[in-house]
Amino acid sequence: MAFNYRVKYEESVETLEVVCELYDVDNSDLTMKYGAAGLGIMVLVFMFIYGNPGGGTAAGLLFFFIKYMTAWAALAFAAVIINRTVWRKAVRAAAVGDAEEMFKYRKQKNGKAIVSQIDFYENCFESVTKIKKRAFDYEDVVRILETERGLGLVVKTNKHTLGSVKAVIGFPKEALMDGDIEGLKEFLLGRCTKVKIKKL
Repeated sequence: MAFNYRVKYEESVETLEVVCELYDVDNSDLTMKYGAAGLGIMVLVFMFIYGNPGGGTAAGLLFFFIKYMTAWAALAFAAVIINRTVWRKAVRAAAVGDAEEMFKYRKQKNGKAIVSQIDFYENCFESVTKIKKRAFDYEDVVRILETERGLGLVVKTNKHTLGSVKAVIGFPKEALMDGDIEGLKEFLLGRCTKVKIKKL
C-alpha cells in the first residue's frame, strides 16, 4: 500500500524536544482552561452556601450573576493570556528537560537512537519504529496540534474505555519527506473532519 506522505527522523534531544513541546504546551493550555472553569464554579458554590448573593431579591440576583459572569470571563481571558505569554516560556523550558530524559531512557532501553517513521495513507496512518508498529484511524484523531517547529495528532487509542486514553503522535516539520507541510495539513483536515488545527 502506497503512502501519501512520510515523516522520518532519527530521535535526538532536539527532535524529541519538538514532540515534548507539542504535548506540554497543549496540556498546559487545557489545564489553564479547566482550572479557570473549575475555580469559577467553586467560588460560585461557596458564595451561595456561605453568602447572600443579590440580597435575596430577583433583581439583585440578576445583577449579581451579570457581575459574576463578567468577572469569570475576565479571569478566563487572563488565564489564556498568561498561559500564552509568561507561562508558555516555562512550559517550553520544561519540554527541553523532558526531551533529555526521554532520549536518555529510550537510548538505554534500545541500545541506540531510534529512527521514527510515520506513514500517512488514505484511510489510516502508521507510526513505525524498529521495535513497534502502531496503526491509527483518522476518525480517532481528537486534535491536531501545531507549533512553529512541530505538528502532532492527538489520538484516542482505546474507544471502549470510559474517559479517554490518548496518545500524541508528533514530529518535527522538517522531518517530512517529499512534500510540503501545508499539503500534509490539508490532507489531514480532509480526513480528520471533526477537528481543526490548534496552533500553540
